[in-house]
Amino acid sequence: HNVGRGSQTGMGFNNPVALALASNGAVYVANRGSESISNVGWNRTGIGQRIGKVTLGQIAGEEEYLGEFSRYGSAEGQLIWPAGVAVDQEDHVYVTDEWMNRVSVFDSEGNFLRCWSTVQSGDSEPNGASGIAIDANNTVFVTDGRSHKVRKFSTDGTFLGSWGSLGSGENEFDSPWGMTVDGEGYVYVADHKNHRVQKYTADGGFVAQIGSAGTKKWNLSYPTDVAVDPDGDIYVCDWSKNKWDRGRIQIFSADGEFLTGLVGDAQQLSAWAEMTVKANADYIKRRREVPSTEPEWTFAQPTAVAFDAANNCILVADTQRSRIQVYHKQSGYMVPQLNL
Repeated sequence: HNVGRGSQTGMGFNNPVALALASNGAVYVANRGSESISNVGWNRTGIGQRIGKVTLGQIAGEEEYLGEFSRYGSAEGQLIWPAGVAVDQEDHVYVTDEWMNRVSVFDSEGNFLRCWSTVQSGDSEPNGASGIAIDANNTVFVTDGRSHKVRKFSTDGTFLGSWGSLGSGENEFDSPWGMTVDGEGYVYVADHKNHRVQKYTADGGFVAQIGSAGTKKWNLSYPTDVAVDPDGDIYVCDWSKNKWDRGRIQIFSADGEFLTGLVGDAQQLSAWAEMTVKANADYIKRRREVPSTEPEWTFAQPTAVAFDAANNCILVADTQRSRIQVYHKQSGYMVPQLNL
């Protein structure tokens, strides 16, 4: 099923670009929002930037809006370009800001706790904090898409080290984006413009590459995020092969073998979207006029993927459609043999 609808605030999303799960099943969604041109200061022109808090439910209609926090602005606790979100073992929420190059930390209810800069003294290169992940030792990893690095911090913002530089070899990146840490502590980085995912130890030791550029069904094109489930299967959010492609989720085994891909299956509107349609007679008429609603089933440049281990679900931030598509992973699934 899918959850969401376009909304600048409240029950819905506005360009959701990152997802994180708390221990109680709540899902925190980073909404990138949009910016308007008006005769006001640069840091007061955005709309829709916020962190939403929802539950998704097991079936359509069980989702629940729990609240939201933060807003557009440059003050402490505010956001300009939210890019990544992660939750630590205390259910504190960490949000990266690509414009201000900082990590903001909130408690589970959205109360601001602290923030720190991801740029170190002496860094002269362009910087842009993007993906974020936290391991079992409370080490915070942040990708920087402009300096092409992964940086490590403690949860209080103390800088611990970094690795990476611009390039296409091992320990090199070209605009790294989303990231995750698996159950064994390995760090996976979506190497966006190198069309691959790289796997590392927590100290930056190269382990493996997953995926490669190309035109085959198992290739990657501008991956933006990665998730790993308890079985070791790897889910890569593949943003777009070109400006007309809608994006997909590519799934690989733990050893990098391609398994399958998802292109979106939202055949039914979400419960929240149904509320909007039913409240407007013109919406109903326009939907009856189209020959097929199939185009809206698919992803529209998805940006983030997460795995909900408690419910065995894949969560996909279907960004341009302002919704989350939810898939249940079926253990032992086999394609039926129809030629018996």
